[in-house]
Amino acid sequence: MIWFLTLWSLSCLGFISLACSISKHQKQMFGHELSPQKTTFAQYLGWIILGLSLMASIWHSNFSIGISYWLGAISFSALFVAWCLSYFETHFKMISLALTGILLLMLILQLF
Repeated sequence: MIWFLTLWSLSCLGFISLACSISKHQKQMFGHELSPQKTTFAQYLGWIILGLSLMASIWHSNFSIGISYWLGAISFSALFVAWCLSYFETHFKMISLALTGILLLMLILQLF
């Protein structure tokens, strides 16, 4: 369960970063569009985070099980981020901080 929450929160942060690179979602979350440099940075950061979550999943399990587990985790992550964008766009910064806290807590729990 700890591993799933780690992978889920990391994937959610990646999808949030990708959502920040879309002008419609920028207006929802920030109230205005970001500069092209920030948009590009958010897009690259989102793909890097999703790539890291894939590599972590493969590293934790073998190749085939890791990819299957990752696909399941990103499915739940995408649904959660889409749900938050639809109903809680004003609280998105707080949701991002909560996901970061969950990720850090799960990483600490995995060390012990």
